[in-house]
This record gives sequence, C-alpha cells and structure tokens, in this order.
Amino acid sequence: MPDPLIRPATEADIPAVREIAELAWTPIYHEFRRRLGDELFDLTRPRGVKAKPDEVERLFREHPDCMLVTELEGRVVAFATFFVVDRAAGIGEIGNNAVHPDFQGRGLGRAQYERIFEELRRLGCHYVRVSTGLDDSHAPARRAYEAVGFDRELPTITYYREL
Repeated sequence: MPDPLIRPATEADIPAVREIAELAWTPIYHEFRRRLGDELFDLTRPRGVKAKPDEVERLFREHPDCMLVTELEGRVVAFATFFVVDRAAGIGEIGNNAVHPDFQGRGLGRAQYERIFEELRRLGCHYVRVSTGLDDSHAPARRAYEAVGFDRELPTITYYREL
C-alpha cells in the first residue's frame, strides 16, 4: 500500500467526505433502527443516515481548520474532525471520523488519530477525548481508539421507553 497523505480538508474534498460519512454510518443507523424500532428511529432521526453527510459538511464549514482527510493515490479515503473543547484545561476532542469501507483495516484511522494528536498538542492540549457507541456496529471504532492508546472511559447509555 502506498503511503497515505494526511492533510487539511479543502472545499474540493467535501463530496468524497460526504460519501464516506454516509457509507460508514449506514451500518450504525441500521443498528439504531433495529434497536429503537421504526417509529422511534424515524422520530429521533427523521432524515436517517442522510443527516450524517450534512452534519460533517456543516462542521467543515464552521471549522474548516478542524478537518483532516487522508488520500491514497490522489483519492480521499478517510476524514476526521477535531476540536479544542476546553482550552483552559487543555482538552481536545476527536469528532466525526471515518474510513471508506473499501479501505478499512489498513491503519488509516490510526494514522489520522496520530496526526490529530500532533495538531492538538500544537494547539496546547494535554488530553484528547473521543466518544463512540457501545453497540456492535461501533466495535471497529472502539478497537481503533484503543489501538492508539485511549484507555480511560466513562461508559454511558441512553434508554428510551414508550409512554
């Protein structure tokens, strides 16, 4: 595999980032629908997985300096967002991030996280956090985060009940 190029995102990258977001979140949203049922899923996520590309694009538009993309042979195959969430405490956060399903399992996510760690250190951060789901569809994300040293957690769960 050629060396990946990890660089700041540009406007020209947005179509590829949108595609990756939709592809990567599709299994997650299928799992959400399975767990919540059709009615509650449609109420809580009326646009379904189509909302994720819009969210990622909005984040880029609001914080264009906080998104990286990873290229292989000129093709954008991954992206990641990051932010300083508490400057005084020196805490950063990895936000939405994904690798195109055809390129998963090659260490590209880990390489992006390492680059984000560099960026957050440059911005004065001493800690970084990331959040993910506890369901099976998020297992690859959990493995990737653990592989780059995330080792402290505050588990959470959201319950729903019909009235």
